[in-house]
Amino acid sequence: MVLCVYLPVSFSILFFLITLYINSFVQVWADRNVPYWLPTLPDIGHNLLPYCTYFQINNYYISIAFILVIIRYIFQRDIRLIVFRRWFFLQAVMYVMRTISIYVTSLSVPLPSCNTTAVGSPSIEAFYIMFFMHTTCGDVLFSGHTITLTLCALAWTTYSKGEEHYPIRWLWYRLRGMNQKIVSNGSSWFYPKLDSTGDPLSFYITTLLVWMFTIIGYLFIIATRFHYTVDVFLGFLLANLTWQIYHYYIKNLAERRSIIITRFFLWFEDYEKLQQQLVHMKKPYNVTRSNDMITTVENKKRKLSKKSDESTQKKKKVHFSFDQSENEIPKKMDFDTLSSSLKSRASEKLAQVAVAKRQARDKTDPTILSNVKLIKKQLKSKQKQMEHKKKKKHINIVQDKENTTFRQRLKERQKLRRGVLYDMADKSKKIWEILRRDETTNEVRVKLCGELMKLIEGNVKFLSMAHDTTRVLECLIQFGNEQQKHYIFEQVQKDLPTMSKSLYAHHVVIKFLNYGTDNQKSLIKKSLHGHVCKLARHSIGCRVLEYCYNDLCNSAERFQLVQEFYGREYAILKTTDVKNIEELLATKAATGQRANVLEYMQENLMACIQKDLLSTSIVHRAMHEYIRNADEKGRTELVDAVKEKLIKMVHSRDGARVAIFCLWYGTNKDRKALIKSLKSFVVKIAKEEQGYPILWTIFDIVDDTKLVSKIILQELMSNFDDIINDSHGKKVLMYLIAPRNTKHLQYDLVQLMKTSDALNTSKKDPEIRQRELFEYCKSYFLEYFTSNTLATLKDGFQGFMMTEMIERLSPEDNLSSFYTSISTLLDNATVEPQAETNLIENQITHNVLRHLIIADGKRQKKQKHNQTLVSTLLSTISPDTLRTWILCNRGCFIFVMMLEHGQSDECKQIRSLLVPSAMDTLKRQSFAGAKVLVEKLLSSS
Repeated sequence: MVLCVYLPVSFSILFFLITLYINSFVQVWADRNVPYWLPTLPDIGHNLLPYCTYFQINNYYISIAFILVIIRYIFQRDIRLIVFRRWFFLQAVMYVMRTISIYVTSLSVPLPSCNTTAVGSPSIEAFYIMFFMHTTCGDVLFSGHTITLTLCALAWTTYSKGEEHYPIRWLWYRLRGMNQKIVSNGSSWFYPKLDSTGDPLSFYITTLLVWMFTIIGYLFIIATRFHYTVDVFLGFLLANLTWQIYHYYIKNLAERRSIIITRFFLWFEDYEKLQQQLVHMKKPYNVTRSNDMITTVENKKRKLSKKSDESTQKKKKVHFSFDQSENEIPKKMDFDTLSSSLKSRASEKLAQVAVAKRQARDKTDPTILSNVKLIKKQLKSKQKQMEHKKKKKHINIVQDKENTTFRQRLKERQKLRRGVLYDMADKSKKIWEILRRDETTNEVRVKLCGELMKLIEGNVKFLSMAHDTTRVLECLIQFGNEQQKHYIFEQVQKDLPTMSKSLYAHHVVIKFLNYGTDNQKSLIKKSLHGHVCKLARHSIGCRVLEYCYNDLCNSAERFQLVQEFYGREYAILKTTDVKNIEELLATKAATGQRANVLEYMQENLMACIQKDLLSTSIVHRAMHEYIRNADEKGRTELVDAVKEKLIKMVHSRDGARVAIFCLWYGTNKDRKALIKSLKSFVVKIAKEEQGYPILWTIFDIVDDTKLVSKIILQELMSNFDDIINDSHGKKVLMYLIAPRNTKHLQYDLVQLMKTSDALNTSKKDPEIRQRELFEYCKSYFLEYFTSNTLATLKDGFQGFMMTEMIERLSPEDNLSSFYTSISTLLDNATVEPQAETNLIENQITHNVLRHLIIADGKRQKKQKHNQTLVSTLLSTISPDTLRTWILCNRGCFIFVMMLEHGQSDECKQIRSLLVPSAMDTLKRQSFAGAKVLVEKLLSSS
């Protein structure tokens, strides 16, 4: 029997725990699908209440309320099981309703800085949610905290009896086994009026305290931005309605039909024992009440039979007495008979009402009906006219468009919209017009800034949100003193994340990043924490984020910002144990959370790609880190999403690396789409400091050389002069001639290009691919070098490009015009030290000539041909000019190189030119070149 008593309570607790777990599970699932990129909905409660950052107070608050209810009823053996089983059962019912609501509908997060700590598996995280160890942000629509708090308050006020007035006296009588005499004749606010079952009919002191405690809890829930105000309102409303409906249902349980749900509640409420308990409860309180629920039904029947004047009579006060005998138990009645009589009376009343309505309808005059319809039509037409006039007034204040200008009409609209603030804004703009001019002196600016501060005091936020007045604030931040900047910053400090996403107000934030103090800049950086992903996905907010990340943050601060792409927990707690993404993923791999980090990164990056917000450096870095560490599936999805939008990323180092990785891991179809997206931007990419390695990768990895020639090389060659004279563009041309040559190209970039060799994503032989590309563009190189010989000889990089080109040319290629242009230029050169045409003694020209002679010699060894540089020099330049070369050190070394790499007949021609006519002159020279040349001439002879 004892176990049977506790079965309903055990069922309630089990039902409560199951629904609590399901609610927590769905809560975690819903949080993963919540639209975090959407802005917070406007809320009056959030605007009226100050923001409370300590959101854990809500959990502590409902815990205190629950503990107080337990303490209140745990010692009352007569009703404690009733209170607890009903409370747990109704709480479970509310959890079922809440589970459905958060599953079917997702709203934007009410707290912008909220960061979910439930990042693991939903089935495990549900247990953490149940015990308040982890939190979520997206479970809104109606508040679970409000439900618990409301049910606790209802349990306290519904089941509290007369002992609430004298709790110490009641406890004393209770311990001694005595009955307490309570007379309800005091004031109603302190002593309650009781109904027939002993429940309070009016508020009294403990009820007031309980509901004050509950309302304060509601305010805390709203102030912490844990829920919207409508969530709290719906939670209170649904909990209250559910509580009242349930109690009404069980009080009329005897009148219900014998169906399964009725039988369940008869067992759940232990109905027969409850009737006896109501009779037994009169002993300690001795309240004149009905002995069971049957008497309540009798009272209802008696009231229905009374006349209407009975409602005017005053209710008699309930008196407490101890005169009744404890053994008096009223007789029970037949419930079926009573319910049938009540139903018959109700049906008769409804029939009478229907007959009365029918008679009234028949007596109505049709003319009256037609007049009523006409009046209704007139009212509707008049209402439409009023609405149209009102709308027209707001759209265009000035009706006379012919006699007014657009500016006049705009001014009238602004007056209507801004109201009393219009004059203030107008005066501030006039001051700004003088303040912003370059010719304004510092003294005048100081005076104007003071006047402007007096005008805008208390209206800083209003000014920052309009397109014309925000410029006033920007100018004041630029020219104002530290005190004025400090005042403006204090006014906007709490709204910095919101202002960063405003079309006009974000200029104020950027102005503070430019002209603010170091402390203000630091506070702005900290205000971005928790909002990085949202700002990166916002078309306006990304500008503030880019300026802060790219221009103001150091490497440590940048890593703190980019951490928010790794998971929601990093928006609250920044890790300092790791320095890069690889170390972080290594630590996460040990706990099995590596995939969660990459999944969260992909989710945020895909949102940026879909919104086409790919110009920020922080997004480039996050994307580079993701594609560098993702698996094959993740890389494929990212490449497919971003392949046609890479042109927006080539200006940064990380963005260029992303493009390179897309070329490496993309399919041939992806590479083709990527190359086509670069059309008309090839020259710009070639000139970018970080972009030109992308073209190197295309030359290295794409097998379709016809496509590369048509889109990439054609655009490069048509702007050849512009590119070869650019510091970065000339490296692209050098890569076409001498790919991966570390003599002329940056070593670390060459090593980066070599990493693609292990991927085996290209089928064509690299040498064949390079030769096909070189064959397309070699004529452009020859044409440029021939027509710009002097500039080429004086430019070391172009000179080396020329030597590398000669080595790669085949014997069939005609170099006569190129060699002739060099010889003609040297024939007109002099050896005077200060002369501009002194090419022989010029260090750069000397090195270029030396390497040209060496390259020509190597080409001659591969396959002999009649056309060489040495022979062209000897045949074109006059003998007298050649002999003048021995008068300078570098000229002698030119002859040495000609003797070492020239053909035998060319060497004989040189000896006949210098021996014996120039030997005496050479022996008299003191520089090293003359001595080496003499040795060469003597040894060769």
